[in-house]
Amino acid sequence: MGFNNEIQPSRPNVTEILTKMRSSEYFVDQSFQRRLVWTDKQKVRLIETVLMEYPMPEIYLWEQVPDAETGQQNFSIVDGQQRLSTLREFTSNEWPLKAAFLDLEHQNADYAGKFWKDLSTDQRAAFFQYNINARRIPSAVTQAEIRKIFSRLNETDRSLNPQEMRHATLNGAFLTASLDIADSEEMKQLEIFTKDNIRRMADVEFASQLLGYERKGIVNDTPRSMNELYDEFSSEYSSAATDTSKVKSSLLKISEIFLDHKVRNFFATQNYVYTLHTLLDTEQGVIPPASWRKPLAEFIEAYQAAPKDDDPSSQIDVNISEFRKGAISRTRSKTSRTQRLFGLKNWIEANYPDLN
Repeated sequence: MGFNNEIQPSRPNVTEILTKMRSSEYFVDQSFQRRLVWTDKQKVRLIETVLMEYPMPEIYLWEQVPDAETGQQNFSIVDGQQRLSTLREFTSNEWPLKAAFLDLEHQNADYAGKFWKDLSTDQRAAFFQYNINARRIPSAVTQAEIRKIFSRLNETDRSLNPQEMRHATLNGAFLTASLDIADSEEMKQLEIFTKDNIRRMADVEFASQLLGYERKGIVNDTPRSMNELYDEFSSEYSSAATDTSKVKSSLLKISEIFLDHKVRNFFATQNYVYTLHTLLDTEQGVIPPASWRKPLAEFIEAYQAAPKDDDPSSQIDVNISEFRKGAISRTRSKTSRTQRLFGLKNWIEANYPDLN
């Protein structure tokens, strides 16, 4: 069945959209939307687009079955959550139009630096009357069909990375567990993701990698292998609760290890947090976090002081060399991940045989 003829165009203005968002007639289905983490610059640029009366990309609204008693009909925002939420935030005076984020030719415009309340009456009236191109998807279309539509809309759009495509087009237990970890305090307090990383769902992808380790051990991480992981554990993931708890516990221990600033500054990246996660797993959690700080700090000193591998005048510790190979090669391959893990693990065991 095709849907193009059934998806009707409309042009609601900002007033209509904001009214329906505030009354929850327009709502967001988080199961296939990107999470709302736009940068300040992106928000300002969108508002500038409206003030310039330039068109913004169209939005997609999915009609819900009307209430049989009242006739009230709500709409799921299938595509356009961040744009519409930005309009609502600005008109609620949550942030100003920072001049540095505007086009160079508009950085001295009369709206530069202003909050919504500071705009002129004419500017606010024109803003409310701005029309947005919208597509209304009939309620008869199922959520599974919505995912197919969204996938087709974006499959040639390079603005969506592989993880965003998974979030938009897939569903199931593995994605739910990955989102749980990505949104957890244990993940957030590591502070290894920028706002833009989070917007592009790098934290969800990393959470998927950690869950993948719990199921498969160290493996090559490619878009294809990640898709296969999602497929395998989408509907049947009996160990989801156990795996999620184990990953969160590991991330909490890593945060405690990071109380040593030298260790944090070196290891606070996705690849090295993955290495620490696998290291803690091999030790089965018997060593308290505080006991790891000194060995890791001294490993960093030894690693940074070690001569280059191709320096013929001096010998390099074999474990340092192994870790270095894993650090400079393809960082998400099985080989490099294994080299980093065992280079670090073997160096610590050689230098701290009584670690406890």
